[in-house]
Amino acid sequence: MGIIRFKDHPTIKEFNGLKKFFRSRETPISRKRIDDFKRFVEVIQTSGDEVAFDMMGSVNFGQALEHSDTDVVIYMNCDTGRIGDCDHENCSRLNIYKNLLINSLVYEYSSHSYPIQIVDCINLNQLDYDIKIRNFDSMALIKFGFYRSVCRGVNRKLLHSYESRLQSDEELCKKIENSIADCFEGLINSNSHSYSFKKYMERIEDGGSKIPGTVVEKINSYLKK
Repeated sequence: MGIIRFKDHPTIKEFNGLKKFFRSRETPISRKRIDDFKRFVEVIQTSGDEVAFDMMGSVNFGQALEHSDTDVVIYMNCDTGRIGDCDHENCSRLNIYKNLLINSLVYEYSSHSYPIQIVDCINLNQLDYDIKIRNFDSMALIKFGFYRSVCRGVNRKLLHSYESRLQSDEELCKKIENSIADCFEGLINSNSHSYSFKKYMERIEDGGSKIPGTVVEKINSYLKK
């Protein structure tokens, strides 16, 4: 679902359009990794808890290879309704989930397990609180809006209520949108962002497909913003 007004921002819309091209040529490994995380969500649900993910990097673009890292954002309720940042020092549940995730993949893949990087963790308790009090300076809401605009979700239904509540607050959305635009401008100007596009283009060409000239022009135009 995502938040429509954020996804309609010109730069984000352009990014997602380019991502759609790469995703249309998705590798089997990318699809398999999405399935891995879906199974992990089901494992957590059997305990009566909920967790969701936003996939970043090569899995988000559908261009993961066997030894590619898997970069993820995890969404969860921190310990006993605690409000605040979700990190390893303040949330024991994050450590439990991380270890369970890694161990389940090691068990399934043995020596062929792949590296997982938890790039960020969003505390749903904090998200709920910031929407409720209309926190215009909430970093949690800015990150949530950014990730939900550009990433690939697993168990997105868990996040729908937060998206709907935020989207219904026009004033709060406008403030968050401005901050997301600033975040995206910084991302585009980073060397790592340009390198990622180059890498994904090379993977498609190495697979025997030619990238249309119009797509190359669009990528170059996007990266020059």
